[in-house]
Amino acid sequence: MIIMSRRGLLPVALAAAVIGTSVAIDAQKPAAPAVQPAAAKQADAVKTAPTPDRYRSPQDANAALLAISKANPSRTALHKLATSPGGIDLTVLEIGPDAGKKTRTQPAVFVVANLDGVLPVSTEAALWLAGRLAADPAEAQTLTWFILPTGNPDAAARYGRTPLVSDERNASRWNDDMDDQADEDGPEDLDGNGIITEMRVKDPAGEWIPVDGEPRLMRKADSAKGEKGLYKLYAEGIDNDGDGEYNEDPAGGTNIGITFPHLFHPWTATGGRWPGSEPETFGIMKFAMGHPEIAMTFTFGATNMCLQPPAGGRQGSFDANAIKIPEAIATRFGADPNRTYTMKEIVEMVRPMAPPGFEITEGIIASFLGLGAVVNPVEEDLKFYKELSEKYKEFLKANKLDAKRLDPPQPKDGSFELWSYYQLGVPTFSMDLWTLPETKADDKEKSGITPESLETMTSEAFVALGEAKIAAFLKEAGAPDTIKPAMLLDGVKSGKMTPKLMAGMLKQMPKPKDAAGADPAQKALLAFSDKELQGKGYVNWTAFKHPRLGDVEIGGAVPFTDTTPPASMVKTLLDGQVPWVMKLAEKLPRLKVLKTEARANGAGIYTLTLWVENAGYLPFPTAMGRKNHHVPPAIVTLNTTGAAKDIAFLSGRARTPINEIDGGRSVKLEWTVQVPPAVTGIDVTVASANAWGDTGRITLGAGQGGAK
Repeated sequence: MIIMSRRGLLPVALAAAVIGTSVAIDAQKPAAPAVQPAAAKQADAVKTAPTPDRYRSPQDANAALLAISKANPSRTALHKLATSPGGIDLTVLEIGPDAGKKTRTQPAVFVVANLDGVLPVSTEAALWLAGRLAADPAEAQTLTWFILPTGNPDAAARYGRTPLVSDERNASRWNDDMDDQADEDGPEDLDGNGIITEMRVKDPAGEWIPVDGEPRLMRKADSAKGEKGLYKLYAEGIDNDGDGEYNEDPAGGTNIGITFPHLFHPWTATGGRWPGSEPETFGIMKFAMGHPEIAMTFTFGATNMCLQPPAGGRQGSFDANAIKIPEAIATRFGADPNRTYTMKEIVEMVRPMAPPGFEITEGIIASFLGLGAVVNPVEEDLKFYKELSEKYKEFLKANKLDAKRLDPPQPKDGSFELWSYYQLGVPTFSMDLWTLPETKADDKEKSGITPESLETMTSEAFVALGEAKIAAFLKEAGAPDTIKPAMLLDGVKSGKMTPKLMAGMLKQMPKPKDAAGADPAQKALLAFSDKELQGKGYVNWTAFKHPRLGDVEIGGAVPFTDTTPPASMVKTLLDGQVPWVMKLAEKLPRLKVLKTEARANGAGIYTLTLWVENAGYLPFPTAMGRKNHHVPPAIVTLNTTGAAKDIAFLSGRARTPINEIDGGRSVKLEWTVQVPPAVTGIDVTVASANAWGDTGRITLGAGQGGAK
């Protein structure tokens, strides 16, 4: 279907065709409403079979869950967490042996997707997983799966509509410009091509200039180099409210992906009024807190904690006037570990030890000393994250999905990922599924060194890298030109600098642009558009007569091109990545009775010994879970066939908590009890909300040990 525009004949849904959505568009019908009513969510199940041959709307995703549940009534259940401001239900599909039961005995994995609302491929990943688990009962025989395909349905519903715009906010009203109206100045499709891009207009006060050698891309002028800006940039549209600003108050309010409590930022444009202020966020939090059997969470979205272990470097809260320096570090600094220092004193103490060009900031010191509340991943947890990351890379290589691509971002403050790890205290993973391929020029510059690998590197290994490789790494990291490889080598050799401290400093630096000033992500987008999309992922700048700004040019990236692969790629991407989620679930902690013993002491008195092992790979709970005490302990109960009162506990108790067991390890418990002569054995129960648990029996008699 085509229409006339100022540029001639153009597809009504140019971007939808480029990215691969199969949403039907009929020029004879009115455009879909900005928010579809709740009644529309139950679409024909036949059209929404869980096979990702297209990108589905939130309503289609809910219909797909309903179809799966109807086809598997004995193993599934549906849970409505909330209804979005736009009238779309947040529906969780439960698959597993406890579905529909009040009493739960199996651990659970909670999978959420598309919390930012602009990543339709993540919704498809969740539906792929639901379809796989439904098709193979063995995959969910002893484990419960909770799957939420669309955590931000209002934002997700915008995909495929015209004009196409990428916006992470839900449909709640929000007065962005703090005037007397809300949602009154959003973008408009001025050139009629069905998508919202950008406008550039020449202005003496402009900050932007075209990139050298690639005038389609824009960059900020560098005044330090004597450059002067030529253009101002705006989102495509007009000044609806006449306040001199353009598109500053679009429809919608909150990005669900950044409204969770951990490191929540108040008073931001898209963060909501308070943590959990939105019905979507509150519903997700309430569900997670109400299901203590959740042993792992997994997010399909923009981040990839399978590929990249969670990063630290955040600054927490602490008393900057009374800081104690650990003895091991104090010795290196020449400080007294028995006194306190102000932050300013520590900065001045460390600054002379840093090589020229490295700025010692309070944030770097706070990160290095681990000050304040826990806002950085615990070192013990990073061990399993790093080990599993290497396994995941091997998994991708085996599936031929290890081509070099742009790095996914780390989880944002206020994200579900951070809330899950730091506050639920369970193993937390995420997967981004796709980012733009690196350009060849970027690929050639790679040294193979990252700040993450630098953190674990010894001083000797760093010195062995040599000046050439260190120089390449410094260039990639965006280090100032004043920092030379020889300086770092001298600092490490003298003991004034360590690779770990260096990594913390480099993480604070922004990623460098290329020699022409092009942003790497924009450069990759343009290359992908030209090579894979026949140029349809980027609209060339074209003259347009704006009603207020006069002569402008409209152009730029097509929404979703940088985050959403063509539908033709989806099956390969999901088949080769989503199964890793099930492999991670196999790593969950699993508590078992390993061995029991009983030693007779006479007069019906016995010394009982029990070993409980964690037969899984992951710890019970994580190191973070041990700090926040959210994960309930396992409870070991001793009982006889009759009643607990038959056992007199001389030492120990009938109910004994186990607070922690590392993966592959065991703990030893002992009791001294007295039992009547008729009692020949004692039953043992290891009960856990999210690590399975086990039962066993201690056989009594003649000093012989009884095994399970």
